[in-house]
Amino acid sequence: MEQYDLSQVCGYLRGHDRFLLLTHRRPDGDTLGSAAALCRGLRGVGKTAFIAHNEEDTPRLSFLCGALLAPDDFVPETIVAVDVADEELLPPSMEVYHGRVGLVLDHHGTNREFARKGLVRPSACATGEIIFQVLEGLAAPIDLSTWEALYTAISTDTGCFKFSNTTPLAHRIAADCIANGINFLKINREFFEKKSRARFQIERALFDGLTFSKDGLICGTILTHGEIDAANAGGDDLDNLSSLTMALEQVLVGIVFTENQDGTYKVSVRSHRPVDASAICARFGGGGHPRASGCTMRGDGANALHLVMEAAAEQIAATDLRDADV
Repeated sequence: MEQYDLSQVCGYLRGHDRFLLLTHRRPDGDTLGSAAALCRGLRGVGKTAFIAHNEEDTPRLSFLCGALLAPDDFVPETIVAVDVADEELLPPSMEVYHGRVGLVLDHHGTNREFARKGLVRPSACATGEIIFQVLEGLAAPIDLSTWEALYTAISTDTGCFKFSNTTPLAHRIAADCIANGINFLKINREFFEKKSRARFQIERALFDGLTFSKDGLICGTILTHGEIDAANAGGDDLDNLSSLTMALEQVLVGIVFTENQDGTYKVSVRSHRPVDASAICARFGGGGHPRASGCTMRGDGANALHLVMEAAAEQIAATDLRDADV
């Protein structure tokens, strides 16, 4: 992949048209918010742009895309992946674009460089931070919906600006969003306060099933498909569960296994600085960010959780904890 800087990205976008923007599986506020903001910005500078329908979109996030979704008969010329670290992370409906992505904009240090060209900036708190700078570089008009999309992207990937990845630029963008009239109270309540009854039931199951390492530095749990079905929990109810473990005193690494319908497990790993969650998940074919990462596991859940907890213990043992954030 040819590495681009910000000015080259803007030149690429100015020189192309008929854009289709791709987002990742189990979409979050950053991938959809970034795609929505970029799509609106491209339209604002006279381009034809749409977002590919993501069949795993959830009701909480569906407001972001609205009329931006591509019609069935749209034939794109330029494919851009947004907040996607690997083309294998595209949902099934987008597998047709494997090998066809012209540009990727991302902030994952584990990006597999699957596009022809790309701007990957791990120092950015969210891909939304990169998109904001792209819109500035394009001199694209930013309307209220675009500000809402940018705020959603950045606030959700920083845990409402409390995670260690939060940057000074993230706060400056948030200030611009507020100054331009977004209802940040509504967005914050939607993503950081409001919970369904199903979510409460899932959280209870999570805490009831926690297992701790002998030193108390690692905790892990398994949410079975049966527990998820019993709670009638959907995508939004299962979002960001691993962050709950990080509120526990002394815990440096929190691990949550969520059983999928096919018997595999979605593994989410959170860590406090300086423990590297992505290094733990990389041992099992996954990746992500230093503080938040993931992978997929197969086989017996209890044994798989034991293996990940062992890997976490080895990572902690190899880490200088004198400046740990606990």
